[in-house]
Amino acid sequence: MNKAVRKEEGRDPSGSRLESLKGEWAFARLKKGRAARGRLVSVRWLPNRTGPVKVGLVVSKKVGKAVLRNKIRRRMREILRHMLLPPCDLMVVAQPEAATAGYAELYRDLAFTLKKSGLIQ
Repeated sequence: MNKAVRKEEGRDPSGSRLESLKGEWAFARLKKGRAARGRLVSVRWLPNRTGPVKVGLVVSKKVGKAVLRNKIRRRMREILRHMLLPPCDLMVVAQPEAATAGYAELYRDLAFTLKKSGLIQ
């Protein structure tokens, strides 16, 4: 079995793929976008026409040490991967309160904040 076939098997059947938002310009461009803030996260987004959802996850040192920041980043990425998001550039900033939150609480707050910003219904 070749590598291309194995790669296709691991793909998410819903087709929801997240790409990383890269470059200072991409983050600066989001200042013009729509924003909302929840208790654990704040979001900012702009629609794009290029296809997949591009996500930038920001977890500052105020949240905690590296292991905790990476744990929160992994949780947020997994939550966003399971949501049906329209094509957009999205920045999610974790608040320090996210350090003590569980997965379900983070999921609820992120979904609430995305609804509040108008990205999802």
